[in-house]
Amino acid sequence: MSFSWENEWRVQNLKEESFFTKHILDKTPKWVRFVRRKIPISLQRTLESAFGKAFYMVFEKGTGLIEKTYKKDEQRHTYKSSSKKLKNEGFTAAGVRRFDRQAKNTIVKNLIISMFEGLALGLGGMGIPDIPIFVSVMLKSIYEIAISFGFEYTSPEEKIFILKIIETSLKSGDELREKNKELNQLIEIMSEEDFKRAVKDKDNTDSAITKDEEVLQLMLKRQIDVSAEALSKELLYGKFVQGKAIIGIVGGTNDVTCLKRITDYAVLKYKRRFLLKYKE
Repeated sequence: MSFSWENEWRVQNLKEESFFTKHILDKTPKWVRFVRRKIPISLQRTLESAFGKAFYMVFEKGTGLIEKTYKKDEQRHTYKSSSKKLKNEGFTAAGVRRFDRQAKNTIVKNLIISMFEGLALGLGGMGIPDIPIFVSVMLKSIYEIAISFGFEYTSPEEKIFILKIIETSLKSGDELREKNKELNQLIEIMSEEDFKRAVKDKDNTDSAITKDEEVLQLMLKRQIDVSAEALSKELLYGKFVQGKAIIGIVGGTNDVTCLKRITDYAVLKYKRRFLLKYKE
């Protein structure tokens, strides 16, 4: 194992610690406290259902459409070119930065898309209707990050991994650390088994690697429900305000903040998988 790899691994862990520090506290904006007492009790369940339906819609029918919105083949070519250079030149920090740049460039593009989408619909007083759009932009962002580090995203286990990234990124405090620990253990399993059907059960015990499609689909359904709940809680107040014309602009900006948090965390997790792939 080279010094460069060890150094990059230390940097990776420091970046994760920085993410924890930034999100260790559950910071509630003043405008959220203001509208909290005005939220209908039924809105939480409505949001959970809307996010769940959006995930099903994209996973079952929309992935191909999303792929038409970015240059998938070109990004894969960029990854392969960077990977070839890394193998020829040896593992160096400069070589790794090529993959980081590609991933982070996709984040910037998709944050801009989310910003205009959220503000435009907020101005028009549309909150709930923009959920399929938000989910599509979010998954597009994660798909592009995955490609940047050389990973696919269409298999059931990869979809579960993506959903766990979304769920974990929105946690705070001790729960964030615990969920991150579980996700890192899942990454170890996926790495050791060459990314073949490894999933981690919710009770913190390693589940058996299975090829049973029915079991995988049940696990995927459960994770969709969990991730939809996490998103609905994070965006609850923003969607309520976004549904009010003009002032909905405030709620629309919440989409961007949420997407930034999810994609920042996605880069950390795919980068971790990438480094383990190159571990000697």
